[in-house]
Amino acid sequence: MDDNQTKKDMGMVRYTYDMLFSDIQADLTENIKISKSDDRYKHECTSKLIVFRMLLDLAELYKPAESIDNEKLRNAINIIVDGDEQLSGYIFFVSQNPQFNYSWNYMRKCRTLYKDFLINSIQFLNNVLVDINLLAYKPISVIGIHVIFHDIIDVELTSKDPFVKARLNWENFYRLAAIKSEYNVIVKHNDTLLKACIRKNPSDMENLIDFVV
Repeated sequence: MDDNQTKKDMGMVRYTYDMLFSDIQADLTENIKISKSDDRYKHECTSKLIVFRMLLDLAELYKPAESIDNEKLRNAINIIVDGDEQLSGYIFFVSQNPQFNYSWNYMRKCRTLYKDFLINSIQFLNNVLVDINLLAYKPISVIGIHVIFHDIIDVELTSKDPFVKARLNWENFYRLAAIKSEYNVIVKHNDTLLKACIRKNPSDMENLIDFVV
């Protein structure tokens, strides 16, 4: 797939960040209802959902359609994080906990790692949304196909518009903290592994989709 086709596909948005969040939120609500989970699990998942919503909002703000390059994205995140007075206050407050040996300097260093986390998460979610929309425009003939991005986001191919439905693997939520620009994608039919690849660019996903459909 050439660059022009990639840009065309990226502009054909059938599935949005809001739809992704709605799917994940609905799936979490249903799981909690069915499993009758304890309050600790509910609070933990609610906190994770808040973090995920924040990351989606940033990804939407700095989506590929805005043609923002890596340097501009890093500069933008630097401004957001360095200018956040409440975050600075929180870093100081947490540093005073004996668990962190009262090391404010250590917590300030963590802020740099936090910026990397935000940048990598934004790029990951932007890529995933592009890939989900590629999936949404491909007809399927087999029910039960799932495409799973880095063991975090599980997308089921369906026969109804928008032809994709996502859920989050909450037990793997921690993997977001170490996400990079390249990540693994696997395709499963129910519980059977069909294909796996490392996603470096949209053409990798296109090849994977052609195999599936």
